[in-house]
Amino acid sequence: MDTDDTAAALTALLPELGTQMAGAARHILAQPQDVAVFSMRELARRAGVPPVTLVRLAQRLGLPGYAALRRRYVDGVRQGRVFGAAATRNTEAARGIAEAMARGSDASAFAGEFFAAEHGILESAAAGLDAGALEEAAGVLAGARRVFVLARRTAWPAAFVLAYALRKARADVQLLDDVAGAPEAALEDAVRDDVLVAVTFAPYSRLTFGLAQRAAAEGLRVIAVTDSRTAPIGQFAGRLLFAAPTASRAFPESALGAVALANLLVALTVARLGPSAQRRIRANERRIVASGEYVEAGPSRRRG
Repeated sequence: MDTDDTAAALTALLPELGTQMAGAARHILAQPQDVAVFSMRELARRAGVPPVTLVRLAQRLGLPGYAALRRRYVDGVRQGRVFGAAATRNTEAARGIAEAMARGSDASAFAGEFFAAEHGILESAAAGLDAGALEEAAGVLAGARRVFVLARRTAWPAAFVLAYALRKARADVQLLDDVAGAPEAALEDAVRDDVLVAVTFAPYSRLTFGLAQRAAAEGLRVIAVTDSRTAPIGQFAGRLLFAAPTASRAFPESALGAVALANLLVALTVARLGPSAQRRIRANERRIVASGEYVEAGPSRRRG
C-alpha cells in the first residue's frame, strides 16, 4: 500500500473515527509531507492531538504502529510522490467513497456517514477557534476602508458567501474574480487601511498565495480561511487564520467548515458595526423586495 492508498483508506475511515483521531487523519490528508518530515511528537503538536493518537490511527489502518505509517510517507518522498499527494485529492475522495459503498452501504447508510463526517468538520472548526482572534478579525472587517475577498476552485463558495453577506452590512466589499484573467487588478489601488480575506485549501492556490503575499507586503491586513493551521498562507495572516478541515465524504472536498467560518466572521462584523449595519441591511432588503425579486408567499391566485 502506497501513500495514495493510505490517503484513500484515511478518507474512508473518517466517519468512524473519534474527534482526535479524525483531526489527525485530516491533518495527514492536508499535509502529507509532515509525516515524512517531522517526528511523531511534532506531527502530533501540529495536528493538535496527543502522540498516542497517531499510534492508534496507524493501528486502525491495520499497521503495527506509527513507525510503519511514517515509513510509507518517507518512501513516498524518496519516490517523489508524497509532496504532490494533495493534488490527487479528487482521486482519493472518489476512491474513499467507492470503498465506503463497497462495504455494503446503501444510499441511506452512506448519507448517515456523509452527515457524520460533515458534523465532524464543524466540530473541528469550532474547537480550533480563538476568541481573541475572532474579535480582532471582526474589528478589522468592520473598520477597513475596503475589503477584498479572494478564492479559487472549491474554496470559492466560502468567499462568495462572505463577500455577498458582508456587502449587505457595509460598503466597499469586493469579490476578486478572474473573468477577465486579471483578478489582481483591483489590488493595484489597495492601501494600508484595506484588508484581504483569502480562502484556500490544499493543494494551495499559487495565485491566492501570491496575492496574499503581495497584500501583506503592501501593509494590508490578511485574514485567511483555510484547511490547516499550518497552511502556507498563515505566514501572512498571523493569528487571523481560521481553519476548518475539508476531508469528508464530499467530493472532491467539503467547503462546509469554511462557509461556516465565513458566516461567523460576517455575523461578528455585523454585531460590531451595530446600527449602521442594520440601517444598510434594512435598505438593501427594501430594494430587493421593491424590485419584485421574491415570489409572494401564500396560495397562488388564478386569473379570471
